[in-house]
Amino acid sequence: MAKSPEAVNKFLLALNSSNRELTQNEIAKLDVLKMQDYAKLGEEKPPFAPWDHAYYVEKYATMNDVSRKSRAISLFSSFFSLGTVMQGLSRLFTRLYGVRLVPKETPPGETWNPDVRRLDVVDESNNHLAVIYCDLFTRPGKSPIPTHFTLRCSRAISAEEISEAAMSADTHPNDGMATAIRPGTNTLYQLPIIALVCDFSNPSLDGREPSLLSKHGVQTLFHEMGHAIHSVLARTDFQTIAGTRCATDFVELPSVIMESFATSPEVLSLYARHWETDQALPEDMIQTMRLNQENYETIQGAMDNEAQIMMALLDQAYHDSSPLQPGFDSTQIFHNLYSQHATIFDPINSQTSWQGYFGHLFNYGASYYSYLFDRAIASKIWAETFQEGKLATDREAGEKFKNEVLRWGGGRDGWQCVAGVLGDQHPANANGKLSEGGEDAMLEVGLWGLGQNRSEM
Repeated sequence: MAKSPEAVNKFLLALNSSNRELTQNEIAKLDVLKMQDYAKLGEEKPPFAPWDHAYYVEKYATMNDVSRKSRAISLFSSFFSLGTVMQGLSRLFTRLYGVRLVPKETPPGETWNPDVRRLDVVDESNNHLAVIYCDLFTRPGKSPIPTHFTLRCSRAISAEEISEAAMSADTHPNDGMATAIRPGTNTLYQLPIIALVCDFSNPSLDGREPSLLSKHGVQTLFHEMGHAIHSVLARTDFQTIAGTRCATDFVELPSVIMESFATSPEVLSLYARHWETDQALPEDMIQTMRLNQENYETIQGAMDNEAQIMMALLDQAYHDSSPLQPGFDSTQIFHNLYSQHATIFDPINSQTSWQGYFGHLFNYGASYYSYLFDRAIASKIWAETFQEGKLATDREAGEKFKNEVLRWGGGRDGWQCVAGVLGDQHPANANGKLSEGGEDAMLEVGLWGLGQNRSEM
């Protein structure tokens, strides 16, 4: 979506500016604790340093974090069994998009491991839309990184392919893989086939206890399922733009917004039940979850955001023309950037070379900003489409998001998708600013901020 490096930096600097007051408030609270410590020593307090942050965050949390003083924090996973969470996802998709997840037995050889489960995605008229293979449990040699893979993309099967199959001994025009006539058309389509891979703990060996997820695990599953539903609901004729085959700085939007659904009270009621008693998650535990999030936001959230912004700025700095200049010094650029833009100033004459630990410099290559960018957009859409005056499970809101974002895959400019969800009359889209993209649109998204952050309990 970003059309130039300058536009990316404009977004990041605007985002950093909108985050600055929050970081200053966080540091001020922590600095009070540091002042108290030095007062006990009878010494003058030095300025708050980068290495003070983790220590005083933990100290503040110990003193103030309600959830850490409650046994409830250790009980949440009992309400998040993997089976009920998957059932909740199916119920959520039914309410939002009119589709559901249906388990299907697999013959020997269809899956790559006996633990893999197949889900068929069907609509309200029982039309088959997609296949999802869920490989969710840990095992030796398996990658621990949660991932969504598109094994086969959705695409239209041409008349030529059908004719060739009819003239050959092969009666299937698609190698025997799943196909269906898309509702409302006469066109045969290849159905998307998706693998959803996670690393959750296995059920107990005696079968008495299911796999139980932490809140972070639930959000991870919702995140990856956000990618999956993008692949499922995209309606494109060409597989090169099917589902998640869209702009790098747009692809995380459906998955990030799904994280907000995970802990919404209306959605929790769809799946959060005790695995033994079937008791719904009690209201006091929901409040504990909310307080835990608020405490995190109050003392650590903005600084975590700033850390991500700094890394994204560094990613941009290393991928501009600077490395081509004589005397390029990556460490000096790192320290200069932090001195200019960080709330806690970098120590004078520091000899550290932190950037050597930043592996995403290689993986992302000037696109590390993308997750922040999609978080800002997701926060805006969540607040204005799924929250204002309606339930998070509102069907009209779900249909709007599906029709303006999900169904297009990569076949529509991401800015037009965002403008479509928010509406033509939205102030942010004055004079078509969002629809056109460009530096002003990037600046606008930066000013939106990031809303709530993910946190682990």
